[in-house]
Formats: sequence, structure tokens, C-alpha cells
Amino acid sequence: MQLFDSFDPAPFHKKELDPDAEEYIYNAVDEFPLKTPLEIMIYFPPAEVSSEIEVNLKKAFRNHFSYKKLLTEIELRRILYRGRRNLIIALVFLFLCLLTIRLLSTFEESLMNSLFSEGLLIIGWVAMWEPIHIFLYGWWPIIHERNIYQKIVDMDVSIGTSSQAGEESSRYRFISKKWS
Repeated sequence: MQLFDSFDPAPFHKKELDPDAEEYIYNAVDEFPLKTPLEIMIYFPPAEVSSEIEVNLKKAFRNHFSYKKLLTEIELRRILYRGRRNLIIALVFLFLCLLTIRLLSTFEESLMNSLFSEGLLIIGWVAMWEPIHIFLYGWWPIIHERNIYQKIVDMDVSIGTSSQAGEESSRYRFISKKWS
């Protein structure tokens, strides 16, 4: 698995991670409880290890996942704004439906009048579905994603050396850190 995106011309510490590596890291961290401190150990051949590479790799990880966290925070603000906007629209629509029902109640009671009144009541409450969904359920997955990215940003990144024979099998490893 390649760690950085080969099409990204940016300097090493600003490079974007390869999408497959990012997904692997995200999913691996997501398997652990949020409160469990983790450290990522990345193995390189001994000839490629240097303190400069370790510093640049740590910067690259923090930059990439800080940016991903920022994107999720923007998405959270966007969905909450959409929820507020939809709530206002739905409340106005529900008010108009209830007002129309009240006006229909002044007419003589008939099957069509009752059918139309009940239909307006149902449609008015259905209009509330989207904002209620956003405020009850829609924002939780985004919060979870943001928390995972924050956990990755807070993780220690270490470099280890590996032999050529075992290089592919143990390229990355997540280590549960001991509480200090």
C-alpha cells in the first residue's frame, strides 16, 4: 500500500495521503474505542529511515487529518444550517396547513372537507420530517467522523525498520498506548 498520493506535487509534509492508506488508517482507528489512546507505527526499510523523514511524516499526518477534520466541521455546520433552514420552512408550511384546516372548518362538514383537512394535516407533519431527522440523527455520524479524525491527529506517529521479507505484511501497525 502506498502512503502518499503519487499525483500530488506538493512538498512531502504537505502531501495528501493516498486514499487507500487514508481509508485504512481511518477504519483501523475506528475499530478502537475513542478513549483508547493509540500510536501508529509505520515500517520502512532501514536504508530509508532518518529523523528528517520521521519529522516530515508526522507533519504530513497531522496536516492531512487536520484538514479532513476541518472538512467534517464544515459539513457539520452545513447540515445544521440546512436543518435550521428546513425547520423554518416546515414550520411555516405546517402553520399554513393548520390555518387552511381552520378555515375549512368554518364550512359545512362534508366528506371532501374532512378528507382535505386530514390530508393537509398529514402533509404538514411530513414536511417536518427532514429537519427532525437532521436534528435527531443526521449530525451524529459527522460528529463521529470528526472525533476519529481528531484522534488520528492526536496520535503519535513512529517509524520502525523492517526487513525486506516482512515488509508487505506489516507495513503499518496500531499500538495501544499506556496511560501516562
